[in-house]
Amino acid sequence: MTMLMPAFELHQPKTLDEAVKLIAAFKGDFDILSGGTDLLPNYKCGLNAHKNVISLQHIAELREIRTGKGDSPQKEKGTVPFSGLEIGGGVTLIQLERDKNVPASVRDCAHHVASPLLRESGTVGGNLMQDTRCHFFNQSYFWRRTLGYCLKADGDRCHVVPNLNEGGKNVLNTKVCVATNCSDLAPMFMVLGASVLLVGPQGSRTIPLTQMYAGDGIERFAIKRGEILAKIILPASTANWRSGWKKLAPRQSIDFSVLGVAAALELAADKSVKSLRVGLGSVDVRPVMFDYGAKSDQPAPTSYLFVDPAKAPPQVAGKKLDEALINQIADHVKTCASPKLNVPMEPAYRKKMAGVLTRRLLTELAAG
Repeated sequence: MTMLMPAFELHQPKTLDEAVKLIAAFKGDFDILSGGTDLLPNYKCGLNAHKNVISLQHIAELREIRTGKGDSPQKEKGTVPFSGLEIGGGVTLIQLERDKNVPASVRDCAHHVASPLLRESGTVGGNLMQDTRCHFFNQSYFWRRTLGYCLKADGDRCHVVPNLNEGGKNVLNTKVCVATNCSDLAPMFMVLGASVLLVGPQGSRTIPLTQMYAGDGIERFAIKRGEILAKIILPASTANWRSGWKKLAPRQSIDFSVLGVAAALELAADKSVKSLRVGLGSVDVRPVMFDYGAKSDQPAPTSYLFVDPAKAPPQVAGKKLDEALINQIADHVKTCASPKLNVPMEPAYRKKMAGVLTRRLLTELAAG
């Protein structure tokens, strides 16, 4: 069946101020277009389309990568002092992977997103804010109509988790969408301590990336509707950390990840662990980060997201990252990962591979 693009009006502002004014004027009936590699295929499938599409492709300030010290020259209200790296939300993935100022782990992660052609169009902001994915959602309108639609688009129930336990009773799941967040860059940026600058009709603010995602496959983001991801800010404090990325996908090119593992490691002078963070992508409705050196600022998980949310993490700080400790960390990551049967590959296999890839990555980082 032919998939046709629905009718919409395309708006192409030249500045962030123009984009914000359009967002305010359309009162919710809009979508924000960055590279279009995720949004436009969804539109062709008739998935939650709007009458207005605001393109960010012609806003020059969103396509810059800057390094330096001191305050950001733009002096946005709510921003933090800038002493590391600023990456515009409109920077393309191909630009990101080729810029030598960007940490090697981030460049490697960007290099493994989709294909070279898609990375020419896809953007950093678009990857961080892409829609969640599910077998029952990412289909044509004809396919979804035959099934009876789903909770995320046009329907009233979840086909992945059809029932919930509510007050001791088994009830139809008409509330919780478990579509998976498949962003590759999100867990990589999280473990490096990234913040994001959000710009919208109510002003500008900077928040940790860990606080941007909501624990729901429909809402997706814990931010205000219409806020634009203008910049990703990497602190200078993590610039010299050892970091890396591992990806599991049916094909390393084109396909979305079905599991992503990121890690960042800071060692003390005696080679003991000073800080260690592990991030997981494509296993939950939001990217997940484990901060083994400090209390994480990520929102607390809810019961349906984790197999064992009460499992205590291993004590890491001050210890040597040897094989025994690596195995403890990998086992903790594996236990906490809770993939669903809504993207390719069996959940049990992806859960097991969360531990395997964590072990491989930490072994490499420990060896330098």
